[in-house]
Amino acid sequence: MNQLPTNDEVHAMLRPLDDLDRKVLGGIVALWMSEPSKVKDREWTAQHFVHVATVAHGFDTNDGPATSEHVEIIRTYAQSRMETVIRVGFALFVRVAQDLQEREGGFSYENAQECVREYLEGPTSESD
Repeated sequence: MNQLPTNDEVHAMLRPLDDLDRKVLGGIVALWMSEPSKVKDREWTAQHFVHVATVAHGFDTNDGPATSEHVEIIRTYAQSRMETVIRVGFALFVRVAQDLQEREGGFSYENAQECVREYLEGPTSESD
């Protein structure tokens, strides 16, 4: 990404994502917000993507060890969706950072989460 995506560009990137992708995207962006130094760490991001995807799929560590079927579901999901979700995640992360710089009151983790939720829920009728 060579320049900051516009609000409309981020919404266009989010539009084709399904509910599962949006859950994973929200989780990974929240993790980047809590540890912004990890945004460019591909290995860290990949590991956390798999963890967030596992939770988003409804597989809980309290349910016991993962079955071969669970592992295959997550492997297939990561293989087919990680690149897209991470690419959209980067765009969303930098767009939210810019939005918060322009917002009165500055940055807080809560404001950032709210801003991400607003993007994930889609544009309001006022901005359509």
